[in-house]
Amino acid sequence: MDTHQVGPFQDVPNRPGRRARNLVGTEHGFDSVFVTENEMDSGSSIPRHTHPVEEAWVVTAGELVVEIGDEVVVATTGSVVRVAPGVPHAVRNDGEATARAITAAPWDRDSFFREATTYLEGLPAYHTEPRG
Repeated sequence: MDTHQVGPFQDVPNRPGRRARNLVGTEHGFDSVFVTENEMDSGSSIPRHTHPVEEAWVVTAGELVVEIGDEVVVATTGSVVRVAPGVPHAVRNDGEATARAITAAPWDRDSFFREATTYLEGLPAYHTEPRG
């Protein structure tokens, strides 16, 4: 049996006011699913984007505004939000307090933002230098 420790929160590149840590991910031996804990300070956001797989958000503290397609949902503590595959979505914290959420998707965490995320606006979460 493999056991692993959950690591500390780390700043998310290109996302001021956002931190995340993997609860279940590649570093724990999983290559087909991930679960991440997120912190989003007031005013922080994730720009509109899509994934080819469904994604789950569970708000554990505060509230988040989630744009899913043409709908806008205010997800409060205890809310579960499902984002269907291919549906454009964005997330932001309009509240005064830091919000926390658990996210999960059926994908390898190490490649999720590079290979399974298409940004429709803003910068990608993980900027990669152009190859010369």
